[in-house]
Amino acid sequence: MTTPRLIVWDFDGTLADSLAASVAVFNRLAPELGFRPVEDVPAARGLGTRQFLRQHGISLWRLPRLVRRFHAAAADEADKLVLFAGLADVFAGLRARGVRLGILSSNREDNIRRCLRANGAEESFAFVIGYPRLFGKAKALRRILRAERLARADVLYVGDEGRDVEAARKAGVAVAAVTWGFHAEAVLRASGPDHVVTEPRQLLDLVSEQRAAG
Repeated sequence: MTTPRLIVWDFDGTLADSLAASVAVFNRLAPELGFRPVEDVPAARGLGTRQFLRQHGISLWRLPRLVRRFHAAAADEADKLVLFAGLADVFAGLRARGVRLGILSSNREDNIRRCLRANGAEESFAFVIGYPRLFGKAKALRRILRAERLARADVLYVGDEGRDVEAARKAGVAVAAVTWGFHAEAVLRASGPDHVVTEPRQLLDLVSEQRAAG
């Protein structure tokens, strides 16, 4: 992997500490939409996304409705979310090294920006893209490559779920999986990321190592 010129971040569970809020919203919607609520969070973190959907009775054809309702309900909590500790220093360090930052998330852009503004971090990102589909980020990543006129080797995607790793693989870009988000480390490692990151500072170290190697 060459030194990335652009790092694209997932949002929920990667930047924003939103697991508890997300579970609360999901469980609030579950009776109305006919899904099984999350009763054991550690067990849920050990499931891949498709496994989770099956266990909670969510078919793929019903998924778009859930995503829309979920993000609408989550809007009320967007400016109450906090970013994970240490990320602000990582943003500053990456930008000082000439790395541009962007966000690609299945959450809505307005929700993401409300959280970033509340945490004083909106100016750290060159763009924020809300792509309201759980599956399909690979297409959005390829669009980013074209819009930014970058080669695949110039981009690193950072996410917290196996589907983030899957999307990056399909788009042909490197991917770092962070262990502080929605999926447990074992699930992330099984998905085959280029890097597994257990604390934010390691992302800055990773870029520095690549630059030294280059």
